[in-house]
Amino acid sequence: MALHTLSRPLRAAAVALPLAGLLAACGSSSSSSAAPAAAANGKTITVTSANFAEDQLLAEMYAQSLTKAGYKVNRKLNIGSREVYLKAMQNGEVDLVPDYVGTLTQVLYKQQTGHDDTADPQATGNLATTLANATTLAGKVGLVLYTPSPAADQNGFAVTQATAGKYGLTTLSDIAGKAQGKLVLGAGAECDTRPQCRPGLESKYGIQLSGPTKVFSESGGTEEFTALQRGDITLGLAFTSDGAVAADKLVVLKDDKGLATVDNIVPLIRKDKDDPTVKKTLDAVDAALTTDKLIELNRQINVDKADPATVAKQFLTSAGLL
Repeated sequence: MALHTLSRPLRAAAVALPLAGLLAACGSSSSSSAAPAAAANGKTITVTSANFAEDQLLAEMYAQSLTKAGYKVNRKLNIGSREVYLKAMQNGEVDLVPDYVGTLTQVLYKQQTGHDDTADPQATGNLATTLANATTLAGKVGLVLYTPSPAADQNGFAVTQATAGKYGLTTLSDIAGKAQGKLVLGAGAECDTRPQCRPGLESKYGIQLSGPTKVFSESGGTEEFTALQRGDITLGLAFTSDGAVAADKLVVLKDDKGLATVDNIVPLIRKDKDDPTVKKTLDAVDAALTTDKLIELNRQINVDKADPATVAKQFLTSAGLL
């Protein structure tokens, strides 16, 4: 749901290095079989997730595949925002989380420098560059990134079809030209401070919004989308892998100036829990995912109200990973 969080994340921008090449360069395994149980040597791994359904789904995939590989897995899911789980990882309370490479890079950079990466961009539209920067930043706090998935979930902004028709909106740039000062933004609490949310709309696009941001428990969630449909807000943070966007007949405005960065899914693990078998297991899970598959899995959870653990198990089984 990567502003992740902002709870999670427009589909990944083109990257200079094709993803297939990046996967090979990072030593990704495309094997459909999990590592043998004996390789785990009884190691315990505590898996966590942010407080939105997609990240919980991915955490379940990681947990179930590691259990299959012979690890003892503890779950501490739905722990909160990225700031919360990064602190918990650095304190040794949790070991592994599914993250989003662009937003993670920006948050780590701000934590370590005290300012955002506007003047010195660390997260960009290039996956290889962003991953390299993220790897360096994570290493400074004892964390390791594995191979990014082809699946990405970027931040976007949605309006209802009625609002899009009323003002003639198809891109974010249209807002400043056609609806300046008329739209009320709704999102999670982090939106007012994240460069890819309200500050970016105002600085990169020159958008003036009506009043303060209406804050919801999570960005892109049911509460926010219901408010959009009711007209309580007229612009909401949405995520490009969210199956509920199409189901609710929302229009995601084109990010024509590239406010969003790449946000491919990537495992983040404490260095003392890193080992080749864990990497092989998680790389196989992420390699099996695509953005289109993720949209469908999210639809099952957000629209059909399926249990994330059940959806994760069905996906892993169909991919030959359980």
